[in-house]
Amino acid sequence: MKKAAVITILFTMIPALFLSAQENGKNGGAVTEKTNVHYTGKYCTECHEKPPIKGGDKLLNYNGDYTQLCKCHGYTPGTYIHPVDVVPSEEKHAKIPKEFTLVDGKVSCPTCHDMYLQCQRNDENKVLNKFFLRGAPYVSRTTLCFRCHDEKKYTRLDPHNQLTKTGIIIVEKCLYCHVEKPDEKKSTFKEVKLIGNLEALCGRCHFKQTQFHPINANHLRKPSEKILETLRETEKRLGVVLPLSQEGKITCPTCHNPHERGVIPGERDAAQGAGEKYRLRLGGQHLQICFACHKEKFDEYQK
Repeated sequence: MKKAAVITILFTMIPALFLSAQENGKNGGAVTEKTNVHYTGKYCTECHEKPPIKGGDKLLNYNGDYTQLCKCHGYTPGTYIHPVDVVPSEEKHAKIPKEFTLVDGKVSCPTCHDMYLQCQRNDENKVLNKFFLRGAPYVSRTTLCFRCHDEKKYTRLDPHNQLTKTGIIIVEKCLYCHVEKPDEKKSTFKEVKLIGNLEALCGRCHFKQTQFHPINANHLRKPSEKILETLRETEKRLGVVLPLSQEGKITCPTCHNPHERGVIPGERDAAQGAGEKYRLRLGGQHLQICFACHKEKFDEYQK
């Protein structure tokens, strides 16, 4: 009698345990900035109201707004490598492959990314198709782009060659990064209007350098008070501009001057580094750009 009761209880508990395990598998715990929710199969409710059923409603959060669903990757203008929520022209629309789905007739995140692919745990795809791109793996990162775009129309432009042979500024080159051409004689960095996120602009061509650069460290962040104080001292001492982003973060132009020599008048502090090797604002001496912020390293180097 007791044995039968125990068996009955066990059979009653098994479905509950299974459902509990299944539920835990769909909710991978607290998500932080360092959490990679992709290819785990554990974080369904980060995007869905509840785990959807195959063939049923997707039950997406934020009413299916992908710029909100993908907010970990930044959803301010200019932070994406490709514009979103744009209606492609008739010419472009005709070239878009059928599997590259539009959202309400607009280009969106799932146009290029197969969202369902990363919902499942798949270690092989995580390596071969890290960004769950449609049609991947690709030989190069631009191969995906040319599924929709005409490769002949996208020969590489060097935005750093900004002067004609006679020394006239080529305004079209300015507009690669700027909303409008700044006054090279007077404008400060705060007055300059950029078309988007600085790292995204530079990353269009310098993609490899955006990954833990330099010396395998992430410099794209707000400097500490100590570092900021040293940076400002360096600016005054050496007559150089080391600009931070609008959010007060170190960014690509903090260390590199993207302008051709002669665009900014030589007497201005902002002209330093133009035309130098690697376009470093302090490139004249060994590791000088590093010592601009890391004073303690300079003291050690001098010993």
